[in-house]
Amino acid sequence: MMSHDHHLEEIQSTIFDAALELDCESQQASKKAAISRNLKTRRAIEDHFEQQRLKRNLGEYDFD
Repeated sequence: MMSHDHHLEEIQSTIFDAALELDCESQQASKKAAISRNLKTRRAIEDHFEQQRLKRNLGEYDFD
């Protein structure tokens, strides 16, 4: 009976470890996706402000 219980505990432990690993991988994938979205957003904002700055600077010149 003890051998059976020990074997069952090993199986439960293996399943639990696998579930934790999957959860960890899922969290890492979510973090990576969030970082990527934030980077794209920041670049879009920087591009927008750069375009505004260039338009203002271009408006200051006379092309006569």
